[in-house]
Amino acid sequence: MNIAVFLAGISGLIYGSFLNVLLWRLPEGQGIGGRSHCRSCHHILAWYDLVPILSFIALRSRCRYCQARIHIRYPIVETVAAITLGIFFAVQQPGLNLESAITIFILLILVSLLFFDLFYLVLPDVFVLPAIGVFLIYDITRIASPLSYFSTALLSAAIFAILYAVSRGKKMGLGDVKLAFLIGLVLGYPFGFLAIVGGVWLATIAAFFLLIFKKATLQDAIPLGSALATSTILFIIFHYEILPLTIFFR
Repeated sequence: MNIAVFLAGISGLIYGSFLNVLLWRLPEGQGIGGRSHCRSCHHILAWYDLVPILSFIALRSRCRYCQARIHIRYPIVETVAAITLGIFFAVQQPGLNLESAITIFILLILVSLLFFDLFYLVLPDVFVLPAIGVFLIYDITRIASPLSYFSTALLSAAIFAILYAVSRGKKMGLGDVKLAFLIGLVLGYPFGFLAIVGGVWLATIAAFFLLIFKKATLQDAIPLGSALATSTILFIIFHYEILPLTIFFR
């Protein structure tokens, strides 16, 4: 295994562990400071209780101190973050430069948004707005034709804003509008539009199967933001593999 891919995977595990803290604390209005503790017995956890994935396996998914079951989402979040960075390095083999750092940053932001929307149906501004700010600056200073990115972002956000207004916020939230704007800034034309269409299709397929297996009803909200984030992650990682398709948009 390439050492860079291995280190990327380890970094993803570490971020996934940190993201788990955010996923529990931010929705409850808690700060991110302070020692990690069991949510059942509130016992302070030792470092060996917090090793990503391995501690979950070693403890057989139960707290060392009170035997309460540890939620399965801990290793899932850690694994997805690790796989995302690992595959990115395996596929693109990026160098150590600003572009790679920016790409890793947005991949981790998207992984975070994926799980926040999946678990809580919310896309926190604390992730979306800084990412928009970073890419506004990046597009202006580093890209030869930033207008393509800005126009894609504006049009994408405008379409989602219209849908939000028409549904009166019942079928789509403002977070989806901001995420569409961010995707446009990140991918530009035509990748931004393709990623959004791909995300909508992912959400539609997921909703179809949930309805078929009676895990949801027509009144239930679908985490569109999770689907958009997933689609965008795939477009970022497999950018060069998808590039030939853009010939139809020239």
